[in-house]
Amino acid sequence: MNKPKLHLLRKRFAPLLILVVVLLVGLPGCSPSPTTSKAPEEGKKEELVLAVGMADYGMFDPKKTWGAIGQIRLTHSSLLKATKDLTFVGDLAKSFETSKDGYTWTFKIRNDAKFSNGDPVTIEDVLFTYEMLKEDGIAFDLSFVDKMEISGKDTIVFTLQEPRSTFVSQLSEIGIVPKHIYDDNYSKNPIGSGPYQVTQYNDGEQIIMDYNPYWYGEEPQFKKLTFLLLGEDAAFAAAKAGQVDICYIPPKFAGQTLPGMTLHVLESVDSRGISLPVLPSGGTGYINANEVKVGNDITSHLAIRQALNIGLSRQGIIDVTMDGYGKAAYSIVDGTPWFNEKTVIEDGRVEEAKQLLADAGWADTNKDGIVEKDGLKAEFDLYFPSSDQLRGDIALAVADQALGLGIKINIIGATWDEIFIQGKANACLWGGGRLHPHQLYTMYSSQVINTGYNNMPSYINPTSDDYIKKALYASTQEEANQYWKLAQWDGKTGFSPLGDAPIVWLARVDHLYLVNDQVNIGNQLMHSHGYEFGLFGNITEWSINP
Repeated sequence: MNKPKLHLLRKRFAPLLILVVVLLVGLPGCSPSPTTSKAPEEGKKEELVLAVGMADYGMFDPKKTWGAIGQIRLTHSSLLKATKDLTFVGDLAKSFETSKDGYTWTFKIRNDAKFSNGDPVTIEDVLFTYEMLKEDGIAFDLSFVDKMEISGKDTIVFTLQEPRSTFVSQLSEIGIVPKHIYDDNYSKNPIGSGPYQVTQYNDGEQIIMDYNPYWYGEEPQFKKLTFLLLGEDAAFAAAKAGQVDICYIPPKFAGQTLPGMTLHVLESVDSRGISLPVLPSGGTGYINANEVKVGNDITSHLAIRQALNIGLSRQGIIDVTMDGYGKAAYSIVDGTPWFNEKTVIEDGRVEEAKQLLADAGWADTNKDGIVEKDGLKAEFDLYFPSSDQLRGDIALAVADQALGLGIKINIIGATWDEIFIQGKANACLWGGGRLHPHQLYTMYSSQVINTGYNNMPSYINPTSDDYIKKALYASTQEEANQYWKLAQWDGKTGFSPLGDAPIVWLARVDHLYLVNDQVNIGNQLMHSHGYEFGLFGNITEWSINP
């Protein structure tokens, strides 16, 4: 094995050196704590050092997508929040109600919430945040909101253009920012109303958060969090050296035992699958306002998509790419109240997949192992982000198994920018999974084909569209769930493996963490897409093990 170069080691472990300095000399610039803050109990651990791969998802700024994958629970508050059973309750909202027709949503905010600088969170801050994000129109889709109005000192009323049951997704992910402070440099000095405040941010090296003494919720046991911005290998090396209390690890390290640390295997809805264009080639469309080619002459054949669905072994892919630390996925919402459990199929049926292709007219006439039809070989390109090792490994495993079905898949590593250009004309290794059903709309509704990077397969099914519309218009979550399930499969059609299968979902990724034996991370919520932040949904419940 080649030895790493010294300058790379210095760069990789620079955050550890910074941490040592911080611990020795103390942290300058921290906000003063009110006199009501509890004094630390002697001998009780109140600081944590973490290496959990915290990536720059628009650090701390909702306009740059902060909150879109659940990370706001550390630094910001939202009107609503998800519970462990995936229902939605008030966070900043003291009370809320929705009109019977679903057009009007009214929220009364609590009067004890303050930002980390001591300023009260006002209804004007809420209005400012939502108006700013609607005008921006990129990080969060609020185009369905007709108007927002303040009523009295503590109430905001949203009037929608049409009912939208999935409005809860934005309401639980948009962190409120202070109107009088927010500007284009907000990420460098974020002020929020969550349990922690950012007191130091060294880009690419570390983030230090201290307890927000004005936090209105339960006071956390751990008053200081130091995040080391390390890659997976460096993070594991830091854990082995005893430098971190919590460390995210990839499956390749899961079999190694570290003294004083325990492996936590946490369930997620963080899913991976293959997006397959359902239209033949020759069309054009839009991704993020850029005109792109649409359609693929191979994946547009239903038999190809169905053969992959029943022929690929999901567990085999999980075993090879994740050392078994994952669960088979059949949708992007497995394990949630809106998942249609009837769509779970038996896979790995290679011979049945071959017969399905043969019945549809695909045959290997030249005996090269790849089936053909009407002069076309069953061969297509599969794009994956080259920076994502797991997606690359899954792409390799899929291509290997597909050969056994007579389908040749050429895998291509690319940047996300390249994928967003190629993704509607080629297969791509897709991912997602949130604690609400909104992605069923963004991934499968024909209404969003040309917005953002939604509905990458360009899937159009009027029956599923109708169910999706009824789910969006539903007056209760229970009613909406029934329509979400029917959109997946109603006994005749749908976008699940039993139907059109525009996305072949393969696996839900287990999130793996090594945790200091002294630290109790509580009863975790199901984790969403992006392992960096799912851990912190219950941060105020964390404690010291007796």
